[in-house]
Amino acid sequence: MRGSRSPVGVVLVAGTAAVLGTVGIVIGINFAPTPRLVTNTTSGQNQNASLDKRGEFVVFTSNVNHVAGVDNSSPAGAFDFDSSGNDFTPPGATHPDPRCLNCSAVDSGDGQLYLWQRSANTLQQLTFTTGGGFTANQLPDINQNGTVVAWDSDRDHTPGSPGNADGNREIFTLDLASDTISQVTNTVGGGETANRNVNWSDAGDLLVFESTRDFSAVSSCTLGDGTSPCSNPDGNSEIMLFDQPSNTFTQITQTTGGDDSANNRPRISNEGRFVAFQSTRDFSGSLPAGAICTKIDGGSCGNEGNGEIMRYDRLTNSFLQVTDTTCDGATANERVEISKGGRFITWQSACESQLDAGGCGSCGGNDEAFLFDAKGATITQLTISASGFNRVPRIAGNGRYIIFESNRNYKNLNPGHARTLYILKQSSGVASAGSSAPGQLVEDGSSSLVQNPHTKVLTVNFAGGFNTSVEQFGASSRGRFFVFDNKKGVRNQEIWFLDRTR
Repeated sequence: MRGSRSPVGVVLVAGTAAVLGTVGIVIGINFAPTPRLVTNTTSGQNQNASLDKRGEFVVFTSNVNHVAGVDNSSPAGAFDFDSSGNDFTPPGATHPDPRCLNCSAVDSGDGQLYLWQRSANTLQQLTFTTGGGFTANQLPDINQNGTVVAWDSDRDHTPGSPGNADGNREIFTLDLASDTISQVTNTVGGGETANRNVNWSDAGDLLVFESTRDFSAVSSCTLGDGTSPCSNPDGNSEIMLFDQPSNTFTQITQTTGGDDSANNRPRISNEGRFVAFQSTRDFSGSLPAGAICTKIDGGSCGNEGNGEIMRYDRLTNSFLQVTDTTCDGATANERVEISKGGRFITWQSACESQLDAGGCGSCGGNDEAFLFDAKGATITQLTISASGFNRVPRIAGNGRYIIFESNRNYKNLNPGHARTLYILKQSSGVASAGSSAPGQLVEDGSSSLVQNPHTKVLTVNFAGGFNTSVEQFGASSRGRFFVFDNKKGVRNQEIWFLDRTR
Protein backbone atom coordinates (compact mmCIF):
# COMPACT_ATOMS: atom_id res chain seq x y z
CA MET A 1 0.00 0.00 0.00
CA ARG A 2 1.25 3.48 -0.78
CA GLY A 3 2.13 5.93 1.95
CA SER A 4 1.51 9.67 1.69
CA ARG A 5 3.50 11.75 -0.77
CA SER A 6 5.68 14.14 1.14
CA PRO A 7 9.34 15.19 1.37
CA VAL A 8 9.19 13.18 4.58
CA GLY A 9 9.13 9.47 3.69
CA VAL A 10 8.77 6.99 6.53
CA VAL A 11 8.55 3.29 5.74
CA LEU A 12 8.20 0.30 8.05
CA VAL A 13 9.45 -2.68 6.11
CA ALA A 14 8.25 -6.20 6.80
CA GLY A 15 9.41 -7.71 3.52
CA THR A 16 10.73 -6.35 0.26
CA ALA A 17 10.18 -2.67 -0.34
CA ALA A 18 10.97 0.00 -2.86
CA VAL A 19 11.15 3.76 -2.55
CA LEU A 20 10.03 5.87 -5.52
CA GLY A 21 11.27 9.40 -4.94
CA THR A 22 9.70 10.41 -1.66
CA VAL A 23 6.81 7.92 -1.87
CA GLY A 24 7.14 4.95 0.51
CA ILE A 25 5.60 1.59 -0.42
CA VAL A 26 4.60 0.05 2.88
CA ILE A 27 4.17 -3.70 3.25
CA GLY A 28 2.56 -5.21 6.34
CA ILE A 29 0.94 -2.05 7.71
CA ASN A 30 -1.72 0.32 6.43
CA PHE A 31 -0.11 3.67 7.12
CA ALA A 32 3.22 5.45 7.06
CA PRO A 33 4.21 7.07 10.39
CA THR A 34 4.99 10.74 9.95
CA PRO A 35 7.32 12.97 12.01
CA ARG A 36 5.65 16.01 13.49
CA LEU A 37 7.32 19.34 14.08
CA VAL A 38 7.50 20.30 17.76
CA THR A 39 9.18 23.67 17.20
CA ASN A 40 8.52 26.16 14.40
CA THR A 41 11.24 28.80 14.30
CA THR A 42 13.24 30.67 11.67
CA SER A 43 16.55 31.24 13.42
CA GLY A 44 18.78 29.77 16.10
CA GLN A 45 18.95 26.16 17.23
CA ASN A 46 16.66 23.60 18.87
CA GLN A 47 18.62 20.48 19.80
CA ASN A 48 19.30 17.56 22.16
CA ALA A 49 15.77 16.32 22.74
CA SER A 50 14.79 13.78 25.41
CA LEU A 51 11.33 12.35 26.17
CA ASP A 52 9.43 10.24 28.69
CA LYS A 53 7.93 6.77 28.14
CA ARG A 54 4.43 8.09 27.33
CA GLY A 55 5.70 10.54 24.73
CA GLU A 56 3.92 13.24 26.74
CA PHE A 57 6.91 15.43 27.62
CA VAL A 58 9.85 16.45 25.44
CA VAL A 59 12.69 18.52 26.90
CA PHE A 60 15.28 20.21 24.70
CA THR A 61 17.79 23.07 24.48
CA SER A 62 16.96 26.16 22.44
CA ASN A 63 18.39 29.66 21.94
CA VAL A 64 15.24 30.90 20.19
CA ASN A 65 12.52 33.21 21.48
CA HIS A 66 9.34 31.13 21.97
CA VAL A 67 7.15 33.89 23.43
CA ALA A 68 3.42 33.08 23.30
CA GLY A 69 1.43 34.55 20.45
CA VAL A 70 4.45 35.05 18.19
CA ASP A 71 4.21 33.31 14.82
CA ASN A 72 7.83 32.41 14.11
CA SER A 73 7.19 31.13 10.58
CA SER A 74 8.19 33.25 7.62
CA PRO A 75 5.98 34.28 5.95
CA ALA A 76 3.43 33.97 8.75
CA GLY A 77 1.63 30.64 8.76
CA ALA A 78 3.78 29.13 6.02
CA PHE A 79 5.84 25.94 6.03
CA ASP A 80 7.90 26.65 2.93
CA PHE A 81 10.53 28.65 4.80
CA ASP A 82 13.22 28.62 2.11
CA SER A 83 10.85 29.13 -0.88
CA SER A 84 12.15 25.95 -2.51
CA GLY A 85 8.77 24.28 -2.80
CA ASN A 86 9.22 21.95 0.17
CA ASP A 87 5.76 21.72 1.66
CA PHE A 88 6.72 19.17 4.26
CA THR A 89 3.36 19.11 6.01
CA PRO A 90 1.85 15.75 4.96
CA PRO A 91 -1.74 15.68 3.68
CA GLY A 92 -4.19 15.64 6.56
CA ALA A 93 -1.56 16.65 9.12
CA THR A 94 -1.53 19.90 11.01
CA HIS A 95 1.43 21.81 12.29
CA PRO A 96 1.60 22.42 16.03
CA ASP A 97 1.27 25.96 17.28
CA PRO A 98 2.74 25.67 20.75
CA ARG A 99 2.18 28.48 23.21
CA CYS A 100 4.74 29.40 25.82
CA LEU A 101 3.02 31.40 28.53
CA ASN A 102 6.07 31.81 30.74
CA CYS A 103 8.74 32.45 28.11
CA SER A 104 11.18 35.32 28.38
CA ALA A 105 10.69 38.02 25.74
CA VAL A 106 14.44 38.57 25.56
CA ASP A 107 16.08 36.46 22.87
CA SER A 108 19.66 36.54 24.10
CA GLY A 109 20.93 33.67 21.96
CA ASP A 110 21.84 31.72 25.10
CA GLY A 111 20.72 28.11 25.42
CA GLN A 112 17.70 27.60 27.66
CA LEU A 113 15.74 24.45 28.48
CA TYR A 114 12.17 24.08 27.21
CA LEU A 115 9.49 21.48 27.86
CA TRP A 116 6.86 20.53 25.28
CA GLN A 117 3.69 18.85 26.53
CA ARG A 118 2.14 16.81 23.73
CA SER A 119 -1.47 16.55 24.98
CA ALA A 120 -1.78 20.32 25.43
CA ASN A 121 0.68 21.24 22.65
CA THR A 122 2.26 23.88 24.89
CA LEU A 123 5.81 24.96 25.66
CA GLN A 124 7.22 25.82 29.05
CA GLN A 125 10.54 27.59 29.52
CA LEU A 126 12.43 25.88 32.34
CA THR A 127 15.57 28.03 32.72
CA PHE A 128 16.05 31.80 32.64
CA THR A 129 19.80 32.38 32.76
CA THR A 130 21.93 34.95 30.93
CA GLY A 131 25.24 34.42 29.16
CA GLY A 132 27.05 31.24 28.30
CA GLY A 133 25.98 30.91 24.67
CA PHE A 134 24.11 27.89 23.36
CA THR A 135 25.82 25.46 25.78
CA ALA A 136 24.79 27.45 28.88
CA ASN A 137 22.25 24.71 29.65
CA GLN A 138 22.94 21.55 27.70
CA LEU A 139 22.15 17.85 27.18
CA PRO A 140 18.97 17.67 29.30
CA ASP A 141 17.59 14.26 30.25
CA ILE A 142 14.04 13.62 31.46
CA ASN A 143 13.35 10.39 33.33
CA GLN A 144 10.98 7.86 31.74
CA ASN A 145 8.33 8.53 34.39
CA GLY A 146 8.31 12.17 33.27
CA THR A 147 8.79 13.78 36.67
CA VAL A 148 12.29 15.29 36.75
CA VAL A 149 14.81 16.84 34.36
CA ALA A 150 18.59 16.87 34.82
CA TRP A 151 21.24 18.73 32.84
CA ASP A 152 24.68 20.32 33.13
CA SER A 153 25.15 24.07 33.16
CA ASP A 154 27.85 26.68 33.70
CA ARG A 155 25.24 29.21 34.88
CA ASP A 156 24.21 30.06 38.46
CA HIS A 157 20.66 28.79 39.04
CA THR A 158 20.73 28.86 42.85
CA PRO A 159 22.71 31.97 43.90
CA GLY A 160 24.20 31.52 47.34
CA SER A 161 22.56 28.15 48.00
CA PRO A 162 25.04 26.85 47.03
CA GLY A 163 25.46 28.75 43.76
CA ASN A 164 28.02 28.44 40.99
CA ALA A 165 30.22 31.51 41.41
CA ASP A 166 33.16 30.19 39.39
CA GLY A 167 31.03 29.26 36.38
CA ASN A 168 32.26 25.69 35.98
CA ARG A 169 29.86 22.97 34.82
CA GLU A 170 27.58 21.70 37.56
CA ILE A 171 24.69 19.23 37.57
CA PHE A 172 21.20 20.58 38.15
CA THR A 173 17.76 18.97 38.44
CA LEU A 174 14.25 20.38 38.12
CA ASP A 175 11.16 18.81 39.66
CA LEU A 176 8.35 19.28 37.13
CA ALA A 177 5.59 19.18 39.75
CA SER A 178 7.03 22.03 41.81
CA ASP A 179 9.21 23.79 39.21
CA THR A 180 12.02 23.66 41.78
CA ILE A 181 15.63 23.71 40.60
CA SER A 182 18.21 21.92 42.76
CA GLN A 183 21.99 22.01 42.40
CA VAL A 184 23.32 18.46 42.67
CA THR A 185 27.06 19.14 42.53
CA ASN A 186 28.94 21.95 44.24
CA THR A 187 32.52 21.87 42.96
CA VAL A 188 35.30 24.29 42.07
CA GLY A 189 37.35 24.38 38.88
CA GLY A 190 37.36 22.08 35.92
CA GLY A 191 35.63 24.52 33.58
CA GLU A 192 33.57 22.86 30.86
CA THR A 193 34.64 19.33 31.86
CA ALA A 194 33.84 19.57 35.59
CA ASN A 195 30.51 17.69 35.68
CA ARG A 196 28.50 16.67 32.61
CA ASN A 197 26.59 14.03 30.59
CA VAL A 198 23.69 13.19 32.93
CA ASN A 199 21.35 10.20 32.66
CA TRP A 200 18.37 9.23 34.86
CA SER A 201 16.98 5.90 35.99
CA ASP A 202 13.29 5.52 35.05
CA ALA A 203 11.96 6.57 38.45
CA GLY A 204 14.20 9.62 38.63
CA ASP A 205 15.83 8.56 41.88
CA LEU A 206 19.30 7.68 40.53
CA LEU A 207 21.40 9.95 38.32
CA VAL A 208 24.76 9.17 36.70
CA PHE A 209 27.23 11.65 35.24
CA GLU A 210 30.95 12.09 34.61
CA SER A 211 33.15 14.38 36.68
CA THR A 212 36.76 15.56 36.83
CA ARG A 213 36.28 16.92 40.35
CA ASP A 214 37.51 15.44 43.63
CA PHE A 215 34.63 14.47 45.95
CA SER A 216 36.91 13.38 48.81
CA ALA A 217 35.64 16.24 50.99
CA VAL A 218 32.01 15.18 50.47
CA SER A 219 31.14 13.02 53.48
CA SER A 220 28.18 11.45 51.68
CA CYS A 221 30.38 10.12 48.85
CA THR A 222 31.78 6.57 48.88
CA LEU A 223 33.22 4.10 46.40
CA GLY A 224 31.28 1.07 45.20
CA ASP A 225 31.72 -0.88 48.44
CA GLY A 226 29.67 1.75 50.29
CA THR A 227 32.39 2.55 52.82
CA SER A 228 35.64 3.63 51.13
CA PRO A 229 35.92 7.42 50.70
CA CYS A 230 35.83 9.05 47.27
CA SER A 231 39.01 10.47 45.79
CA ASN A 232 40.15 11.87 42.44
CA PRO A 233 43.42 13.72 43.05
CA ASP A 234 44.60 13.73 39.42
CA GLY A 235 41.37 15.27 38.11
CA ASN A 236 40.66 12.80 35.33
CA SER A 237 37.04 12.03 34.43
CA GLU A 238 35.35 9.48 36.67
CA ILE A 239 31.84 8.03 36.64
CA MET A 240 29.63 9.25 39.47
CA LEU A 241 26.16 8.28 40.72
CA PHE A 242 23.83 10.49 42.73
CA ASP A 243 21.09 8.90 44.86
CA GLN A 244 18.47 11.63 45.12
CA PRO A 245 16.32 10.22 47.99
CA SER A 246 19.33 9.78 50.28
CA ASN A 247 21.32 12.74 48.88
CA THR A 248 24.44 10.57 48.58
CA PHE A 249 27.11 10.05 45.91
CA THR A 250 28.89 6.91 44.70
CA GLN A 251 32.16 7.17 42.79
CA ILE A 252 31.86 4.20 40.44
CA THR A 253 35.33 4.43 38.89
CA GLN A 254 38.59 5.37 40.57
CA THR A 255 41.31 5.43 37.92
CA THR A 256 44.40 7.43 37.05
CA GLY A 257 45.36 9.23 33.86
CA GLY A 258 43.41 9.87 30.70
CA ASP A 259 42.38 13.42 31.59
CA ASP A 260 38.78 14.19 30.57
CA SER A 261 38.58 11.18 28.23
CA ALA A 262 39.27 8.59 30.94
CA ASN A 263 35.68 7.49 31.70
CA ASN A 264 32.84 9.08 29.75
CA ARG A 265 29.13 9.27 28.94
CA PRO A 266 27.56 6.95 31.54
CA ARG A 267 24.12 5.42 30.98
CA ILE A 268 22.09 3.75 33.73
CA SER A 269 19.60 0.89 33.31
CA ASN A 270 15.96 1.58 34.12
CA GLU A 271 15.98 0.05 37.61
CA GLY A 272 19.40 1.52 38.44
CA ARG A 273 21.47 -1.63 38.87
CA PHE A 274 23.77 -1.39 35.83
CA VAL A 275 25.81 1.51 34.45
CA ALA A 276 27.44 1.42 31.00
CA PHE A 277 30.18 3.82 29.92
CA GLN A 278 33.24 4.12 27.68
CA SER A 279 36.72 4.10 29.16
CA THR A 280 40.38 4.31 28.17
CA ARG A 281 41.56 3.08 31.58
CA ASP A 282 42.97 -0.31 32.58
CA PHE A 283 40.67 -2.24 34.98
CA SER A 284 43.00 -5.21 35.41
CA GLY A 285 44.57 -6.28 38.67
CA SER A 286 43.49 -5.16 42.11
CA LEU A 287 40.82 -2.46 41.95
CA PRO A 288 39.86 0.06 44.65
CA ALA A 289 37.16 -0.83 47.19
CA GLY A 290 37.36 -4.55 46.38
CA ALA A 291 35.83 -4.19 42.90
CA ILE A 292 36.51 -6.89 40.33
CA CYS A 293 36.59 -6.85 36.52
CA THR A 294 36.26 -9.61 33.91
CA LYS A 295 35.86 -9.65 30.14
CA ILE A 296 32.79 -11.21 28.53
CA ASP A 297 34.76 -14.41 27.83
CA GLY A 298 35.69 -14.65 31.51
CA GLY A 299 39.28 -13.50 30.99
CA SER A 300 41.15 -10.73 32.77
CA CYS A 301 40.45 -7.12 31.89
CA GLY A 302 43.05 -4.96 30.19
CA ASN A 303 43.35 -1.74 28.21
CA GLU A 304 46.32 -0.07 26.53
CA GLY A 305 44.47 3.26 26.22
CA ASN A 306 41.83 2.41 23.65
CA GLY A 307 38.23 3.50 24.15
CA GLU A 308 36.38 0.39 25.41
CA ILE A 309 32.79 -0.30 26.50
CA MET A 310 32.34 -1.17 30.17
CA ARG A 311 29.37 -2.23 32.30
CA TYR A 312 29.26 -1.82 36.07
CA ASP A 313 27.01 -3.88 38.36
CA ARG A 314 26.14 -1.91 41.49
CA LEU A 315 24.82 -5.02 43.26
CA THR A 316 28.09 -6.97 43.03
CA ASN A 317 30.53 -4.02 42.76
CA SER A 318 31.94 -5.55 39.58
CA PHE A 319 32.91 -4.41 36.09
CA LEU A 320 32.39 -6.24 32.81
CA GLN A 321 34.67 -5.28 29.91
CA VAL A 322 32.47 -5.69 26.84
CA THR A 323 35.02 -4.76 24.16
CA ASP A 324 38.74 -5.45 23.91
CA THR A 325 40.17 -3.70 20.84
CA THR A 326 43.34 -1.96 19.70
CA CYS A 327 42.15 0.48 17.03
CA ASP A 328 41.36 4.18 16.76
CA GLY A 329 42.29 5.40 20.25
CA ALA A 330 39.97 7.02 22.78
CA THR A 331 36.89 7.01 20.52
CA ALA A 332 37.28 3.51 19.07
CA ASN A 333 34.10 2.36 20.83
CA GLU A 334 31.73 5.14 21.90
CA ARG A 335 28.17 6.50 22.27
CA VAL A 336 27.17 3.67 24.58
CA GLU A 337 23.52 3.08 25.56
CA ILE A 338 21.95 0.47 27.86
CA SER A 339 18.55 -1.21 27.94
CA LYS A 340 16.19 -2.10 30.75
CA GLY A 341 17.70 -4.62 33.14
CA GLY A 342 21.15 -3.99 31.67
CA ARG A 343 20.84 -6.93 29.28
CA PHE A 344 21.48 -5.06 26.01
CA ILE A 345 24.16 -2.48 25.28
CA THR A 346 24.58 -0.60 21.99
CA TRP A 347 27.46 1.51 20.74
CA GLN A 348 29.25 2.60 17.58
CA SER A 349 32.69 1.27 16.70
CA ALA A 350 35.33 1.50 13.98
CA CYS A 351 36.90 -1.74 15.24
CA GLU A 352 34.66 -4.10 13.27
CA SER A 353 37.51 -6.34 12.15
CA GLN A 354 38.30 -7.10 15.79
CA LEU A 355 34.73 -7.31 17.08
CA ASP A 356 33.35 -9.34 14.18
CA ALA A 357 36.28 -10.71 12.17
CA GLY A 358 34.22 -13.37 10.43
CA GLY A 359 31.19 -11.29 9.54
CA CYS A 360 32.19 -7.69 8.93
CA GLY A 361 32.41 -8.00 5.15
CA SER A 362 34.93 -5.56 3.73
CA CYS A 363 35.86 -4.57 7.31
CA GLY A 364 36.75 -1.07 6.14
CA GLY A 365 37.00 0.50 9.58
CA ASN A 366 34.01 2.80 9.13
CA ASP A 367 31.66 3.38 12.06
CA GLU A 368 29.23 0.50 12.56
CA ALA A 369 26.50 -0.15 15.14
CA PHE A 370 26.94 -3.04 17.59
CA LEU A 371 24.79 -4.82 20.16
CA PHE A 372 25.89 -6.75 23.26
CA ASP A 373 23.50 -9.29 24.77
CA ALA A 374 24.48 -10.20 28.32
CA LYS A 375 22.24 -13.27 28.28
CA GLY A 376 24.56 -15.12 25.93
CA ALA A 377 27.58 -12.81 26.31
CA THR A 378 27.42 -12.19 22.55
CA ILE A 379 28.28 -9.22 20.35
CA THR A 380 26.29 -8.69 17.15
CA GLN A 381 27.26 -6.31 14.37
CA LEU A 382 23.93 -4.62 13.60
CA THR A 383 25.12 -2.80 10.48
CA ILE A 384 27.40 -4.35 7.87
CA SER A 385 28.47 -1.70 5.36
CA ALA A 386 31.46 -1.12 3.09
CA SER A 387 31.83 2.60 3.78
CA GLY A 388 30.10 5.64 5.21
CA PHE A 389 28.84 5.71 8.78
CA ASN A 390 26.36 4.28 11.28
CA ARG A 391 26.34 6.48 14.36
CA VAL A 392 24.84 7.07 17.81
CA PRO A 393 22.78 3.85 18.16
CA ARG A 394 20.20 4.50 20.88
CA ILE A 395 18.40 1.46 22.27
CA ALA A 396 14.83 1.82 23.52
CA GLY A 397 14.33 0.91 27.15
CA ASN A 398 13.12 -2.64 26.64
CA GLY A 399 15.73 -3.35 23.94
CA ARG A 400 13.34 -4.09 21.06
CA TYR A 401 14.07 -0.99 18.98
CA ILE A 402 17.32 0.78 18.10
CA ILE A 403 17.50 4.20 16.45
CA PHE A 404 20.68 5.35 14.73
CA GLU A 405 21.93 7.74 12.07
CA SER A 406 23.40 6.43 8.82
CA ASN A 407 24.12 7.29 5.20
CA ARG A 408 23.85 3.66 4.03
CA ASN A 409 21.19 2.26 1.69
CA TYR A 410 19.74 -0.59 3.73
CA LYS A 411 16.87 -2.51 2.11
CA ASN A 412 16.97 0.07 -0.72
CA LEU A 413 15.42 2.71 1.54
CA ASN A 414 18.15 5.31 1.04
CA PRO A 415 19.49 4.92 -2.55
CA GLY A 416 20.94 8.44 -2.56
CA HIS A 417 23.04 7.68 0.53
CA ALA A 418 21.80 10.81 2.27
CA ARG A 419 22.06 11.10 6.04
CA THR A 420 18.95 9.50 7.51
CA LEU A 421 17.58 7.89 10.65
CA TYR A 422 16.84 4.17 10.86
CA ILE A 423 14.73 2.55 13.57
CA LEU A 424 15.64 -1.14 13.66
CA LYS A 425 13.59 -3.81 15.39
CA GLN A 426 15.36 -6.65 17.12
CA SER A 427 13.77 -9.84 15.81
CA SER A 428 13.65 -13.39 17.06
CA GLY A 429 14.22 -16.41 14.84
CA VAL A 430 17.09 -18.01 12.99
CA ALA A 431 18.43 -16.67 9.72
CA SER A 432 18.31 -18.89 6.67
CA ALA A 433 21.57 -20.09 5.16
CA GLY A 434 23.63 -17.21 3.81
CA SER A 435 21.39 -14.45 5.15
CA SER A 436 21.95 -12.08 8.02
CA ALA A 437 20.11 -12.49 11.31
CA PRO A 438 16.67 -10.85 11.57
CA GLY A 439 17.69 -7.54 13.08
CA GLN A 440 20.88 -6.99 11.08
CA LEU A 441 21.24 -4.62 8.12
CA VAL A 442 23.60 -5.40 5.22
CA GLU A 443 24.92 -3.15 2.47
CA ASP A 444 28.31 -4.63 1.63
CA GLY A 445 29.06 -6.60 -1.51
CA SER A 446 32.10 -8.11 0.17
CA SER A 447 29.99 -9.71 2.90
CA SER A 448 29.12 -13.38 2.70
CA LEU A 449 25.74 -12.46 4.20
CA VAL A 450 22.77 -11.18 2.23
CA GLN A 451 20.04 -9.04 3.72
CA ASN A 452 17.50 -11.06 5.68
CA PRO A 453 14.09 -10.18 4.16
CA HIS A 454 12.41 -10.50 7.56
CA THR A 455 14.43 -7.70 9.12
CA LYS A 456 12.05 -4.90 10.11
CA VAL A 457 13.26 -1.33 9.90
CA LEU A 458 11.61 2.07 9.85
CA THR A 459 13.43 4.92 8.16
CA VAL A 460 12.96 8.68 8.36
CA ASN A 461 13.93 10.36 5.10
CA PHE A 462 13.83 14.08 4.43
CA ALA A 463 14.01 15.60 0.96
CA GLY A 464 17.65 16.45 0.28
CA GLY A 465 18.91 14.37 3.18
CA PHE A 466 18.89 14.57 6.93
CA ASN A 467 20.77 17.05 9.11
CA THR A 468 20.97 16.66 12.85
CA SER A 469 23.24 17.51 15.77
CA VAL A 470 23.92 13.72 15.94
CA GLU A 471 24.44 13.78 19.69
CA GLN A 472 21.19 12.85 21.31
CA PHE A 473 18.08 11.07 20.04
CA GLY A 474 15.23 10.47 22.46
CA ALA A 475 13.61 7.02 22.65
CA SER A 476 10.77 5.97 24.94
CA SER A 477 11.18 2.81 26.99
CA ARG A 478 8.75 0.80 24.85
CA GLY A 479 10.21 2.01 21.56
CA ARG A 480 7.02 3.72 20.43
CA PHE A 481 8.00 7.40 20.64
CA PHE A 482 11.14 9.08 19.31
CA VAL A 483 12.39 12.67 19.17
CA PHE A 484 15.27 14.17 17.22
CA ASP A 485 16.38 17.41 15.61
CA ASN A 486 16.73 18.17 11.92
CA LYS A 487 17.11 21.29 9.78
CA LYS A 488 16.73 20.03 6.21
CA GLY A 489 14.03 22.04 4.44
CA VAL A 490 13.35 24.27 7.42
CA ARG A 491 16.53 26.36 7.50
CA ASN A 492 17.34 26.06 11.20
CA GLN A 493 17.45 23.16 13.64
CA GLU A 494 13.96 22.07 14.74
CA ILE A 495 12.69 19.36 17.12
CA TRP A 496 10.64 16.55 15.57
CA PHE A 497 8.40 13.98 17.27
CA LEU A 498 7.58 10.54 15.86
CA ASP A 499 4.97 8.04 17.01
CA ARG A 500 6.04 4.75 15.43
CA THR A 501 2.42 3.55 15.32
CA ARG A 502 0.92 6.62 13.61
